[in-house]
Amino acid sequence: MNYRTATVLSQESATTAATKTIDLEGYDPFSRLTVRFEGMNNGHVQTGHPALQVSKIEIVEGSEVLMSLSGMQAQALDFYDTGRPRPYEIDYRNDLPNQEIFNLNFGRWLWDPELAFDPRKFQNPQLKITHNKALGGSAPDAANLSVYGDLFDKKSVSPSGWLMAKNWYSYTPTASAYTEFDLPKDHILRKILIQDYVATYSFTDLIDEIRIDEENLKVRPIDLGGFEFINLFMNQFPLFHETISWWAPGASTYNLFITPGEYAYVALGQVGAANTAYLATEGAGGKTTVTTDSAEVFRSIVTGYMPHGCLPIPFGIQSDPTDWYDITTIQKLRMRLHAPGTSAGTVNVVLQQLRRY
Repeated sequence: MNYRTATVLSQESATTAATKTIDLEGYDPFSRLTVRFEGMNNGHVQTGHPALQVSKIEIVEGSEVLMSLSGMQAQALDFYDTGRPRPYEIDYRNDLPNQEIFNLNFGRWLWDPELAFDPRKFQNPQLKITHNKALGGSAPDAANLSVYGDLFDKKSVSPSGWLMAKNWYSYTPTASAYTEFDLPKDHILRKILIQDYVATYSFTDLIDEIRIDEENLKVRPIDLGGFEFINLFMNQFPLFHETISWWAPGASTYNLFITPGEYAYVALGQVGAANTAYLATEGAGGKTTVTTDSAEVFRSIVTGYMPHGCLPIPFGIQSDPTDWYDITTIQKLRMRLHAPGTSAGTVNVVLQQLRRY
């Protein structure tokens, strides 16, 4: 068998918030690592999106960080790399599990022989997962964690490197102000994600200008308004879609935490008797609200763009490493983001780079 899927961590309790460390030493090259987190809901009132339960996924070797993403960033990057949303339904109902899948893709596609994470190239590589069930779902009272790896088995490969992704820079935006920072120039850039995830705020409420410049403004590879950038990228990536099961205990207005952060549409999909229910607010920033006139069960279809508030900036043909953004010979490389009249939340800048062995 050329390939196999191995259990890296058998399912274990993750009820207590912690950082789980798993040794990766001795494994064959990974094409993908999959973290699965399952929180058991204890009620119907939604705490937050279930992806928030995993706040950080890292691969480290000693003090060096080789990969570092939040659970939300991992899901967004996976979508932009593969074009596929996660293969499961979010469930916010009492005594039912909310299941989250977080994929770390090390190649351009599954079983990419040229790009894969090879633990044999390191002394003591470790996977670290920071989790807290209380941050998402519907107030879970128990949780489980497991990890799986898609490995090259009998197929002998010698990957030249892997796709390394890190949350590079974070800041709190200031209304009507620019934030400027240097970008690293050590590895070729494949993709940048800009994340502004604040409930009920759209992306352009927090960022309305994006610029990258080389050599003190000598070259400007990117210089666009946030709204223009969103419209341009929508032609390159598919619509994100998901289903959500949840229950409204009575006549009231309820939060509904969703994955799309921009232009979200929610088809409520009532189960049982047709009672009155309507969207009280538009879906933006991963949240909408629903008003009902009685206790009702819903299976909702949600569509939209920018999962978890992440805007992608892809460089070149994504399947061709020679076409990506080679920044290694640039002396000065900067990014500048502008906030309009709103100051809220945290903006994160994630870099996906080609890391050679």
